[in-house]
Amino acid sequence: MPYGSPPPQGMQSGMMPPQGAEPGQPTYGYQQAAATTPGTLDVGQALSYGWEKFRSNPGPWMGVIAAGLVIYLAFVLVVQLTDPTTMFPLLLIFLAVLAAVWLLQAAMVRGALYETDGSKPHFGSYFRFVNAGNVLITALLAFVLSFIGAAICILPGLVVGVLCMFSLHFVIDQNEGPFEALKSSATLVITNIWPVLLLALAVLFVTFVGALLCGLGLLVAGPVAVIAVTYAYRTLTGGVVSPI
Repeated sequence: MPYGSPPPQGMQSGMMPPQGAEPGQPTYGYQQAAATTPGTLDVGQALSYGWEKFRSNPGPWMGVIAAGLVIYLAFVLVVQLTDPTTMFPLLLIFLAVLAAVWLLQAAMVRGALYETDGSKPHFGSYFRFVNAGNVLITALLAFVLSFIGAAICILPGLVVGVLCMFSLHFVIDQNEGPFEALKSSATLVITNIWPVLLLALAVLFVTFVGALLCGLGLLVAGPVAVIAVTYAYRTLTGGVVSPI
């Protein structure tokens, strides 16, 4: 049965938190009754939903994007100060950058899940996921698979990227393990291949346009894209989707 993450303000009626959870605190990874049966994805509606949710709560979203920019500038400063020339320091810096990017992406997914639950997240809410290890492993596996696919030919890499597009949602929202989440994402994409493919193309276009505006457009395009993909995930799994 599909299930989603609970709202951060409390438990839904008739639901029991897992053993050890504190009352009134966000809890993850237990079954929640679906709000609806799995629905049909409307790409235009997904993007509109992403825009409206972002527009009603822009501050925290821009704060998360700004945090990513600060992390990036910090890594640039470290590289300039240390001037690494051997393979090992370069590898460490590369892995640290990847880990930061993946955790930032997971934070945005966490925030988007709160938005679809109907709760406007504040800045700290974006980082409330208790399974950071699974997030990093899942992202690493998706990256490796996409890299291998791209090394063979560009097209297989793109295909793998689309198949993995919901993997972090399954990890964060349903507390699935890395391999299970990748499998769940691929199954969901294959089952709904045409609307998901259209959504992926639309998200790429929105992100590309945002990047063209001196990168500042990504402050809007990034959150809108993440919320749109999360809307698609919840719609296709029959999860909670709050009204605009």
